Amino acid sequence: MIKARSSVFLEVVESLSKSSFISEGDVKGLSKEILIQASQLLNIDRVNSWIADSDNSRLKSLIAYDRNRNEFTTEASLHKKDLPNYFDHIVKNEIIISSDAQKEPFNAELLETYLEPLDIRSMMEVPIISGGKFKGIICFEHLGSLREWNNDEQHFALALTQLMNLALETKEKNQYRDELEKMVKEKSVLIAEINHRVKNNLAIITALIRGESQQAKDDFHRTLFDNLLSKTYSLSSLQEAMYQTQNFREVKFDEFLPTLVGNLNYTFGSNLHAKMIYDTIEPITIEVNKAIPLALISNEIMTNSYKYAFKVDRPNEMHVSLRKTIDGKIFLSFRDNGGGLPDNFKTKGTGFELMNDLVDQIDGELNVRSSKEGTEISIIH
Repeated sequence: MIKARSSVFLEVVESLSKSSFISEGDVKGLSKEILIQASQLLNIDRVNSWIADSDNSRLKSLIAYDRNRNEFTTEASLHKKDLPNYFDHIVKNEIIISSDAQKEPFNAELLETYLEPLDIRSMMEVPIISGGKFKGIICFEHLGSLREWNNDEQHFALALTQLMNLALETKEKNQYRDELEKMVKEKSVLIAEINHRVKNNLAIITALIRGESQQAKDDFHRTLFDNLLSKTYSLSSLQEAMYQTQNFREVKFDEFLPTLVGNLNYTFGSNLHAKMIYDTIEPITIEVNKAIPLALISNEIMTNSYKYAFKVDRPNEMHVSLRKTIDGKIFLSFRDNGGGLPDNFKTKGTGFELMNDLVDQIDGELNVRSSKEGTEISIIH
């Protein structure tokens, strides 16, 4: 039993749709398969596939197939400036049928240079349209005699062109993916370089501050340098935490806080050891522009505890809490077991002016409770 021609067309389209060239975005590889099948099943001598420039000013020959010679070639490019009427016509139609190609008005510009030299008498041309944009065209060319293109042949040509469109879209997606991967790699290299420079600069600053501290002639100036050193450690710890997580927009403050407190305890605790007790530490992520002020506030609070609360001759404790309030705000508190702050603590070099400025930056609230049993300072924002 002889299969209907339409069934053969359908089988070929289904077979081509499974081609690996489509999933790989290999437009030229798929084009070769399509041109061979089209020339055989449509019994035509030549089939060409063309790709348009982004501004549709040129059609570049992707590949051309000559069935009589069984060979692939590349044609010279077609330019809109030379063929304005032809270009205007092909971008406006879903399919162009030229049963008598040499007499069609829109083909007049092709007559002497293309149609007559190759003896092309009939053509069926199907534009490749993707996302409403003209991407190219497949030309099915019959030589030597006129012919009519029936509906099955036209549907077959349209289906083949859709497969070409799929390969083109895959190619574009692959190119976008490659460009994105390249951008990500470049960004990673840039971030690593920035991190390296910031880390080195902070290390240099820390070394300079430490050197000046060692040369200070009195405790007052030595304390000033130590306070500055602790602030630098806080910023350095925050920068390192961001780099380790590769998240430069947010900081997991519940993971960062113990590191910060530990560094400060190490800095001030050579003579005044303090036990750190974490009462409540909930998983909380904070934007970097808020994490930096919070880190500096934490630094000031710890500094005050070492200066005013902790003593050499008794156990020292610092209770730390980080949690969300019922209304979703962040609550951060530090509570020591010292003898309380002096009555004039807000003006006695305790850093409260700086803390208030930093709290204002994050639209937060600073609360202080101090008694002979200890001091608790909390931030809510």
